[in-house]
Amino acid sequence: MIVKIERMDHLGNGIGYLNGKIIFVPKTISGDIVKILNYEEHKKYSQAIDYELISLSQERVEAFCPYYEKCGGCHLQNMTYEDTLEYKKNRVHNILAKAGITNDIEVIANQNDKYYRNKIELKIKNGKLGFYEKKTHKLTEVESCAITKKAINNFLPELLKMNIQNGEVTLRCNYNDELLIAIQTDDKIILNEDVYPKYKVVGIILNNTCIYGEKYFLDKINNMFFEISYDAFFQVNSYINSQLFDLISQNCKGATVLDLYSGVGTLSLMASLNAKNVYAIENIPNAVVNAMKNAKINNVNNVKFILGNVEDKIQYIDEKIDTVIVDPPRRGLDNITINKILSLSPAKIIYISCETQKLAEDLKKLQEKYEVNKLSILDMFSYTYHVECVTVLNLKK
Repeated sequence: MIVKIERMDHLGNGIGYLNGKIIFVPKTISGDIVKILNYEEHKKYSQAIDYELISLSQERVEAFCPYYEKCGGCHLQNMTYEDTLEYKKNRVHNILAKAGITNDIEVIANQNDKYYRNKIELKIKNGKLGFYEKKTHKLTEVESCAITKKAINNFLPELLKMNIQNGEVTLRCNYNDELLIAIQTDDKIILNEDVYPKYKVVGIILNNTCIYGEKYFLDKINNMFFEISYDAFFQVNSYINSQLFDLISQNCKGATVLDLYSGVGTLSLMASLNAKNVYAIENIPNAVVNAMKNAKINNVNNVKFILGNVEDKIQYIDEKIDTVIVDPPRRGLDNITINKILSLSPAKIIYISCETQKLAEDLKKLQEKYEVNKLSILDMFSYTYHVECVTVLNLKK
């Protein structure tokens, strides 16, 4: 069964037609022609399981990573970097247009589209290290990752010497190529402390207990330093994070700012430079501890950090708020938080989102009192379908 790929969906899959129904074909792009060997048929669509490429699209390029076809991490390495940006711009436009939002979209490209990730999560099964294939628990064994910082890749051979047979490992890298390593396993691991200074290992945490060095390290974005615990949220792309900082600085105005889902305080501290007071709400204790230390490190004394769930703690905010910053998890904002924001009626909302569909749903609710003034795409996750959006909303007059 021969199928021509007509377009791409929002998850990076090619879309064609088979027997009068849409069929999704992973890791294909518009213009490819494929022979479907095996597929799953559903009521309204089909999903290709196995296929052969018969004819290649003129836009197709060879993936730079040898694990691309099996690994579930990257989705768009069969396109040029410039084409991935155009794909993401169209993707965001199409999703937001359904919510009535048709603003021009600014695209902020990655400075380095390879070796940019400062954090990586790996699986270990039967002593082998790698990533799961998409939507499976089948391991793709890897020696390195072409979108992850080289300092992390350089340590992977040492990781295999630690006698981890089964488990998960998260490696983080800062501006100075220092490493923070968190391991989850039931195995008795072997430490080789003599070699860790060579790789700038700051700390190793086993099952949430520090067994070497520290539980945190310092990272630097623009002119600010941040203490980051092994389990705290921090953006995986340092360059794009610096561009996000600039957007916050340019758009965060007014005497009082409310930062929701504030993490280790990065955006709160940036907002503090242009505000009289900042309230920051976060529900991860270690992140709040980091945030308080980060305020001291950067000599910031006008931010109040609040530990707790946003939907609970926001109810205690009753003073005039000029700007609200929201950077929620993928599930977006809950109705309690949205209603409270609407009742506070800040002059400006800065909404940072890594899930465009949820962003569209939330913006549709916020349009009751707000209009979109500026929309930017930051290529935080190059060669994946994931998109980081920054939307600036102004209170309607």
